[in-house]
Amino acid sequence: MRDFRDERIGLPHTARLLGVPISELKAAIHQGAPLRGVAPPQPVVRAGENRGNLLFLAGDVMDCAEALGNAGRNP
Repeated sequence: MRDFRDERIGLPHTARLLGVPISELKAAIHQGAPLRGVAPPQPVVRAGENRGNLLFLAGDVMDCAEALGNAGRNP
């Protein structure tokens, strides 16, 4: 059985897990900027006609969510 951390999840679920709007997450990724002070997860797959369908590893998203939570507690 595969570990959930290795599963690929899409942009909407990634944004939901991070608690940020999709537009904010996409902007941080495309601009190479921090997401609320934390490095955003990087997509492992850019698919589709314009490479706009982004897929992320669940483990990377969970690590980012933990960092966002820690950043919010330690201003």
